[in-house]
Amino acid sequence: MGKFIKTCRMNAGLTQEQLADKMHVCVLSVQNWESGKTRIENHRYMDLADVFNVPVEKLIKEMLIEEDKKRPDRWPAFLFDRQTNDIVDTLHLNLAQQELFGLLYIYDAEYSKKTVIDYNTLYDDLKKIPYGFIERVGSIQFMNQVDGLHRVIKYVRTDFLMKVLKLHPESEFNVKKLSKELICEFIDEGVKSEDDMALWTDDPERYEADDALCMRVSMKKAKIILPVLEKGKIHLADGNQWNTLREDIPEEVLRMCDFKPDLWEKGYYGSQNNAMYIRDGLEAVTNYRSVSDKGQDDMWFLEINEKGLQLLEWFREKQ
Repeated sequence: MGKFIKTCRMNAGLTQEQLADKMHVCVLSVQNWESGKTRIENHRYMDLADVFNVPVEKLIKEMLIEEDKKRPDRWPAFLFDRQTNDIVDTLHLNLAQQELFGLLYIYDAEYSKKTVIDYNTLYDDLKKIPYGFIERVGSIQFMNQVDGLHRVIKYVRTDFLMKVLKLHPESEFNVKKLSKELICEFIDEGVKSEDDMALWTDDPERYEADDALCMRVSMKKAKIILPVLEKGKIHLADGNQWNTLREDIPEEVLRMCDFKPDLWEKGYYGSQNNAMYIRDGLEAVTNYRSVSDKGQDDMWFLEINEKGLQLLEWFREKQ
């Protein structure tokens, strides 16, 4: 914002002293605005727009962009390996790339419909973009925008990206700077899965799922079960670790798995909802261990681990 004010002032042919006089402030205030030390007060935007002869909406947009850059990094990097975090580091868009994504979405591009990573059809879809848009931004700049957009929509589901952009139309998309609620949704539902079968069909050169983004953690489950495990480990099964659940499982755990108690009592669920099903998506944040007593079946317990405690703390932090 400070750089924008300085550019507008110079374009208007004004010194800092002259701008201060027109805005009825001291020169130090103008200097602080331009250096970024202080923000311009909201009630001065209209006056500043009049002095610079620019739409007040332009000033407000620049302010929003500046505030957007100050958003904290909320990504729970401790949960994932280096390769995953390196990919997530690239999942951000500038406003120009977001506009291009909107055009592809409007023109029903095939790539925007993909829910899995298989073939790269994005460059075929570019033929749908009006030439006037390309001419306006320049062909080389356009291709740079395409490359940056492709880096993101290769991994991020269109429905999730569109939801975020509609919620925050003036913000640059950046997975690491989303709210914690949206980060959880991204991890659970916003990532494209890999289509292994596509590798064996007729176009292997355009297959691009070799480095698919695999999260391997359920934030929805973790939110429910980690607070329970913090109070103590849970006795899930007896005998074999894959056996069906014990009848005294805490209610929170059953609710996590969306069990219907009446059907469970009748044996409807059977072996598919055994102890390992409970732990699915929680492997990184829990331990599943057996305890043996002589002459008795092994007792299998689920307990929170160090990474689980970190995630629990992450859930509870306010930022």
